[in-house]
Amino acid sequence: MFPADLPVRPWPVSVAAGLLLGSAAILLVVWLVWPETVVSNGARVFFVMLWTLLAYAAFRGLGWVRVAIGLVFAASAWGVANAESLAAAFANATSSELLCSAMQVGALVLLCLPHSGRWFAAVREVDAARA
Repeated sequence: MFPADLPVRPWPVSVAAGLLLGSAAILLVVWLVWPETVVSNGARVFFVMLWTLLAYAAFRGLGWVRVAIGLVFAASAWGVANAESLAAAFANATSSELLCSAMQVGALVLLCLPHSGRWFAAVREVDAARA
């Protein structure tokens, strides 16, 4: 629970957490309804759990979530850069996966706004004072 002296969660953080959770939900629903479109069940479970955890972390005010999302996209960019061509990198991506990636990029942008950064800093200060 949040202490009473913590500033109200700004709308960009709430929207970003919703986008991340929505991304996990889309990945899960597509996996359950159209399992034949999923290349790796293990990877799908991992990413559903990852985006759910990151949504919770963003909603809770854990600032490391921005770095974690950035690292996921850095790894993804590394994979695209090492593909034979740009077309080959996206050849197996489904529309739902591309939609989820767009939602995740949007969440990262919202979480990196100055207003969001100030809120994460305030949460960190309150957590440090409680420790």
